[in-house]
Amino acid sequence: MAIQVTIDMSAKPGRYDDLRKWFVEHLAGTRSFAGNITVEVARNQDEPDRILFVEKWDTRANFEAYLAWREESGVIAELVEMLEGDITFRYHDFIGV
Repeated sequence: MAIQVTIDMSAKPGRYDDLRKWFVEHLAGTRSFAGNITVEVARNQDEPDRILFVEKWDTRANFEAYLAWREESGVIAELVEMLEGDITFRYHDFIGV
């Protein structure tokens, strides 16, 4: 059964434009990774440096394999350079209502 993953992060002050450019460069790899169904990225209206990813994956194992690939390739390290604080991952099951 498909799962939803939310990923919450904040850009360092003055780094939002760099972060957005980084997303444009790298999201094609996310969308084409085995098991990815959708990826949407939103910017918080009240906290413009805060970014929320809402992703749908076939399984949590697919997402974890994707995350391991990104970590091994060094892409996560590039991302972290532009962020303030931690990245928060949350995993959700759809309840069918």
